[in-house]
Amino acid sequence: MKIQYLVPSLAVALLAAGAAQAQSANNSQTNRANVRAQLNTTISDVTGSVSATSASIGNSATIQGASATGISNFQDFNGVTTASLNATVRDVSDDVALTSAAIGNSATIEGDSIGRTSNYQRFWGDAQSHLNATIEDVNGDVAVTSAAIANSATISAGEWGGTISNTQYAAYDPTATLNATVSDVGGDVSATAAAISNSATIDAALGSLNSNQVNQAAVNATVSTTMRDVSGAVSVTSAAIGNSLTVTGF
Repeated sequence: MKIQYLVPSLAVALLAAGAAQAQSANNSQTNRANVRAQLNTTISDVTGSVSATSASIGNSATIQGASATGISNFQDFNGVTTASLNATVRDVSDDVALTSAAIGNSATIEGDSIGRTSNYQRFWGDAQSHLNATIEDVNGDVAVTSAAIANSATISAGEWGGTISNTQYAAYDPTATLNATVSDVGGDVSATAAAISNSATIDAALGSLNSNQVNQAAVNATVSTTMRDVSGAVSVTSAAIGNSLTVTGF
């Protein structure tokens, strides 16, 4: 038996272009409202795995296809996105995964050949993720993650990426907190709190790239954990990042 909880709170645009003929796509999203997801759960005596997720996303776009002459993505978030997960988990035969994620703007653009890609993300809001967990008596692995992200973009072109432009602005404070007590675990344990203002990952055989990331926010990540009686490895991470850019494939 597998138990899975998912609490999504988001605005989503999904565009798929799978035809052989080249196409273009333009996406514009503006969110000026608050977005909130909260999950409180107690789980015990499970013979399979346990997965619990609380996710709050202001704007989310996924654009996928074979080929496109041009793709444009514009996202503007000016509100508060909050995700909270409070969990007590015990007596689980398999793995346990708990995730709390608050995101302002998220974009994924994928294709074989894209002539021109433009991504513009503006975050003038607030992102807060809070995870509190007590976990004990687990035979498998345990992973707990709290993530607060202002702007996130992933651009991938398998054959040709053409011209890529990425612009990301963050003005207010992504905050991720994680409080966890974990005991009596047969496998590995990982605990991560990550707060990021601007993140872009680009994987393409590109002609040119122009990327501009501006962070004016205080970025905060806090982890408080107690770990005991763990048979495997233990990894605890607290990461606060202003701007992050990864470019591969050229």
